[in-house]
Formats: sequence, structure tokens, C-alpha cells
Amino acid sequence: MRHFDLLLMRHPHLRSIDFQRLVQTVKEDPAAHWNELVEACAPVVLTATLRLAREVGNAEAVAEQATVQVFQALAANDYALVRSYIGYGKFPSELVRLTQQAPVLAEARRGREFPDLDGIAPIEDPDAPVPALDEQYVGLLDKEGEKFVEAVRRVVRVLHRHDRLMLGLRYEQGLHVRELDQLFRLGSPDRVASILDRLIEQIQPIVAVATAWHLDDAQRHALARRVLFRVFSEGSLESDENVESAPALQHR
Repeated sequence: MRHFDLLLMRHPHLRSIDFQRLVQTVKEDPAAHWNELVEACAPVVLTATLRLAREVGNAEAVAEQATVQVFQALAANDYALVRSYIGYGKFPSELVRLTQQAPVLAEARRGREFPDLDGIAPIEDPDAPVPALDEQYVGLLDKEGEKFVEAVRRVVRVLHRHDRLMLGLRYEQGLHVRELDQLFRLGSPDRVASILDRLIEQIQPIVAVATAWHLDDAQRHALARRVLFRVFSEGSLESDENVESAPALQHR
């Protein structure tokens, strides 16, 4: 992500940190290496929280509170998240995921980015929340059953970690494309929207169903939201992957 490059310019000592090796060290004895982990990760977390809190009143206070909540989550249940971290991709990406799930940020976004699943939210501008699936298609989707969801899960599982992160932030967590641009630093919200379109095009089961039902662009994303919300909320999508290629992000 480009904002990490900016972060490295402001904190040159971070260049010497091997986050993956650090996490593996911390996993062996979290309490003994906790201060080292916090010192290395705090700039990453604070930068991400400041970006996510830009649209929230008293942004700096919210960002500081969210930063504390991230490290509380990492330390909770005898450092369960750290101990269970598998190590695919980069640990800063995991920090971003935890950051956007911080309760204070989720509370600030509630009801704004992610409307009720059974409601219909029309798209009024490119940065609107993803709409809900029209009721007439909900019954059809239920008939597709678990096989359809599993087919989507298999496709998503083999995407690059960054691609999965973007899909999860948009379709499960409900971030706006403007917020995704602030996190991924891709140049503009339109660029983020274009990448999301290409990612959905790679999920062939969704494309096939959307084509069969003659869905317009808004309802195609609504279908993706309904299915991906379930796919991501049901568990981790960590998998072996080729870290040299991210289909939708490699041409940033």
C-alpha cells in the first residue's frame, strides 16, 4: 500500500523491521516481546486510524482511541490473535484489518456505510454504500444454496491477500471507496471502483448468476455484497498464494 511508503519516509527505522519475523518471535513469548511489537506497529496502526477517522468528528481523539483498541485486541485472550497468526502476506495488512474493525471506528460508521441487508439503498454517487439486493432476487439466491456460496469461496480463496482485503473491507465491512482509497492510496475513488469491478469480474460464479438474472451494475454489486458478506463473515480465507502477483492491484 502506498501510504506505507509514506510512513517509511517519516519513520526510516521501520525499513529495518522484518514484520513477519518479528511476529514469529513474539508468538514464542508474547509478553516478553510485547513492547517491541508495539513500538514497531504503532506508527502503522496510528496512520491507518487517522485515515479512517478523517470523516469523523474529533478525528485525532478517535484515532488514538482506535489505536489503543487495536493493541487491546492483539493482547486479548493471552495474545490469541498473535499466537494464531499464520503469516501469509504482510503483517501490516493484518493491522489494517484490525484497525478498520476497531469498535470506535465501527460505531462511527454504523448506519452510514453499510445499510440494513434487507433494505434497498440506491446508488446516488460513485462513493455511495453498496446497495442491498432487491427482494425479488433474494429468494432466487436462497435457491442457489450452499454450493453457490462454496463456489464463490473457492474463487476468493485463491485471490491475492490484498485483493481479498479490499473485497472484505468493501463488501463485508462496508467501507466507502473513498475510504479504501485513503487506505490503499490508489490515486482516486474512481480507481478503487474500477479495481473492485475487475475483482468482481474474476469471481465467475457471481458473474454467471448476475448475467443469468440480467442484473444491472448496482444489483450486481448488491449480489456480490450479499454473498461476500457471508463468505468473509464465516471465517478466515487465508491460503497459500503467489505473493508476486495480485491480479487487480499489480498495475497500481
